[in-house]
Amino acid sequence: MADLNQIKSKVLTFDTDITVLPRLKTIFEANNLTGMRSIGDASVVNVILDKNIHLGALFVNNRGDWLKLSRELKKLRPELPLFLRVEEKKEEKEISKEDLYLFDCIFHISQEEKISSSLNTHIFIRDYPVEMIRHIHDFSMNALKYMIPEADVHSPAPLVVRDQVIYGEITSLIPVNTNWCRGYMMLQSDMKELHSLLKRTGNPTFKGDLEEVVPPVIGELTNLMWGGFKTVFLKEGFLEETGPDIQVPILVNHRKKNISFGGDIPQLCFEYILKDPMGLSGHTKLVQKFIFNLNWNPDLVKEYDFESLVEQGSIELF
Repeated sequence: MADLNQIKSKVLTFDTDITVLPRLKTIFEANNLTGMRSIGDASVVNVILDKNIHLGALFVNNRGDWLKLSRELKKLRPELPLFLRVEEKKEEKEISKEDLYLFDCIFHISQEEKISSSLNTHIFIRDYPVEMIRHIHDFSMNALKYMIPEADVHSPAPLVVRDQVIYGEITSLIPVNTNWCRGYMMLQSDMKELHSLLKRTGNPTFKGDLEEVVPPVIGELTNLMWGGFKTVFLKEGFLEETGPDIQVPILVNHRKKNISFGGDIPQLCFEYILKDPMGLSGHTKLVQKFIFNLNWNPDLVKEYDFESLVEQGSIELF
């Protein structure tokens, strides 16, 4: 049974088959989620998604003009995980590689364990406000497009992770301190993969060997993303300490390739996949994590009163 003391996330489905709703409802309730279904015209999804409803995920099924709808959903709310329900298991193999990037989970309704596992690993507002997720995604994508305009960048929905594994060979750390959070932003990359992709952009800025090119790029990206964070979230300046400046040791274990910030702290993790600008199959990714290990007390953005949309007949609870 779901813990009644937990924060409940809301998930919005555009599923066209109402007979599947009872099974979805059972799965949602088992994962402490409230199901909402759009019953309006799918062509005006922005009417719902422009509202500040604290959603945790979006669901569609592969019937009707589902690809067009899915692309629109990812365009409107790229920070939200998108789940695709296939009517037949074999239909998953028929989806093109390009379209697979749209979805964070593809499932058949009988695969309850797979659905629950994906729901538990993807980000919901249990830990971080959805507005914060959206802002981080936007300023980070802008930084990547500014630094590497030749590359096609894709960002899956973020995750909450608790592992301490270091990705790649290079890691940058920068403090992120405000009056409501204190911790670090971390950026990680595979140096060889990133260097190979940067060389293929043809940008003269990226000429040079691996050590000449990659560290400055990671450093500048870190600065740009930190600048975005500061612009969006530092509304009232840096945290003013009234007591001792308490710190926690950061432990790096090179042998095991992990880094610890002290305790089992949920880390907000984004991945940015950079596709080969020459259209080849090569790609690399950057891993961005936020670790608020020293202070975490955000003011949640007031949620839009979605009950009015229920009364208007745009959505229904199930």
